[in-house]
Order: sequence, then C-alpha cells, then structure tokens
Amino acid sequence: MSLQNELSEIKKKKFQSVYTLIGTETFLSETFKKELKKQVSDEEDDDFNIVGFDMNEVELSNVIHEAETVPFFGDHKVIFVENPYFLTGEKKRTELNHDLTLLESYLSNPLSTSILVFMASYDKLDERKKVVKLLKKESKVVDVSKMTEKTLIPYLRQYIENEGYDIEKSAFEELVYLTDMDLSRIMNELDKLFLYSLESKVIKKSDVSSLIPKSLEHNIFDLNQYVLKNKADQSLNLYHELLISGEETIKIISILLGQIRLLLQVKILLDMNYQQSNMTDTLKIHPYRIKLAVGQSKTLSFDILGQMFNELIEMDFKIKTGQMDKELAFELFLLQSR
Repeated sequence: MSLQNELSEIKKKKFQSVYTLIGTETFLSETFKKELKKQVSDEEDDDFNIVGFDMNEVELSNVIHEAETVPFFGDHKVIFVENPYFLTGEKKRTELNHDLTLLESYLSNPLSTSILVFMASYDKLDERKKVVKLLKKESKVVDVSKMTEKTLIPYLRQYIENEGYDIEKSAFEELVYLTDMDLSRIMNELDKLFLYSLESKVIKKSDVSSLIPKSLEHNIFDLNQYVLKNKADQSLNLYHELLISGEETIKIISILLGQIRLLLQVKILLDMNYQQSNMTDTLKIHPYRIKLAVGQSKTLSFDILGQMFNELIEMDFKIKTGQMDKELAFELFLLQSR
C-alpha cells in the first residue's frame, strides 16, 4: 500500500489494527506518525493513548501487554514500535529476550481498540522469518522507502504547488543539488524557503543559495571543478575560506580524493556500458551523486583524473610521513596546471 493511499484512509478514521512501515525515508515515516496521532487524539501530547517502545531498550512482551490493554480515554490507542531489529537478519548481543511467539499469537487476534505500528526503518526485512511472513499477511504494509528521482521530482513539484508557491527552474535544481536529493532535508529547507518567500509566493535561485548552506562535500565539489578547469585563484580562495571556517586540510584532501575516485569508477563503468541504476547497485552510492558524477566524468579524460588521483595519494603520503607541510603541499597542488 502506498503512503498516500493509507494517509487518505487514516484521515477518514479507517484504522488498521496493525501497520508495518518498511523503509528508511524519515520524512515519510514521520508524516505517517503525525497524521495517525492527529486522527486518534486531539491532544498534542497524549501519554495515555499514544505510546512508544524502543526494541533496543525494552522487551517485546511490554508491547504486547500494552496492545492487549484497552485505552483509558478515547476509542483507540496507538503503540509505536521503534527499532524492531528482530524482523531483520541483524543479530545483536543483548540481554533482552524478545518472545516472538507473543507477537505471532497477537497477530492472529489483535485488539480492535489498539493500533500497533512497527516502524521498520530498514531497506528490507528477513522474509525467511515466520513473524515477518505473518506481519506481511496480517498487517497493513506501508512503503516508506527512499524515493527515486523519477518519483521524488514530481512529488516535490506537486507539494510546492499545493502549498501555494511557484519555484524557478534554476531554484528547483539548486535546491535538489544542495540537499543531495534527500527528501527529509529538502522538506526542512522548504519550510525556510516558504517563510522567506511568504509575500511573493515565488522561490528564486538567489533565495535557495542564500538560505541553504553548502556542505563541505559541495564546497569540495566546487573546488574540484576549479582545479580541473585550472582556475587557481578560485581554488585558493575557496580553500582558504574552508580553513577559516575550521575545516582540516587532511579532511579536505580525503573528500577530494573520494570524489576523484568516484569519477574514475563511473568513467570505467560508462566504458563498460553500465546504466546509472547499475552503477548505483555496484558502487552503493546515492543515485543523485551517481548522476552528477556521470555528467562530470563525460567531459574529463582518464589521464587527467588519473594524474590528480596519483598526485593526491602521493601528497597525502608525504604529509602523513612528515615530508611536507600539509597546507603548503595542498596549495602547491591547487596551483599546478593540468
């Protein structure tokens, strides 16, 4: 069941006795939680009818006991079960004894006044386990996994429109870039952008650039671009700005090295006729980072990338073995023509 369909049912107060939310997209799972809480209780903090248990800290028997107890006030109570790692193949050394037979028994006859929600913030569950098979059969499974670019982009555009705002194309692209296409981060930043553009109802690229700070990775991406284009002045200025802001040269070198390595890997895979989706599976890297790397690598040669990679490796070795001062070494690297 899609999240939007289930939210629609919840708004009609058509509740299921048991939900299983599977996926790692925090914003989507939090949206589900907020809507369910809102529809079950009028109070913002309702300790009687809305409770939560962390399976890293308490045993499952406490959850089942709570679920089998009728609510003190209201028609329903909601029990959120966080970190149900026993639904995965993960093994933990712990003194907790999660008796899964209690849950299996409860699923066969859940209390109608209790709404049990398993917040399974994992990419997948262990399908071999009996309890997982029962949950998939007896509970309402809701997909809150990370969105692909294909689904995220129209979702965001529709969300912005529904809020009564317009956004320039360049502003939208900048927003997606600066947040690495991470939905939770995007939604947090949109709250600021909506407030900033409250009067005009139009979000401009300058708004995005001024309100959303660049991460270290994005700054080093820019640094990488300057180096590859032999823009020594811009390279040095940005490097000094990073030092002033408290960043360490060794960390900057490490991230830059990682970015060059990714470009080399992507370029090799492109030559092997890999599609972007295949690269994501092979390299275990966010699809949006792969997309950016593909676009950048197409304009670069193996020779240039290989040269930079070897220079960074050698420089890192000389710095760590005390042969060169780190800041001087990196400045010389930035000044070299390629």
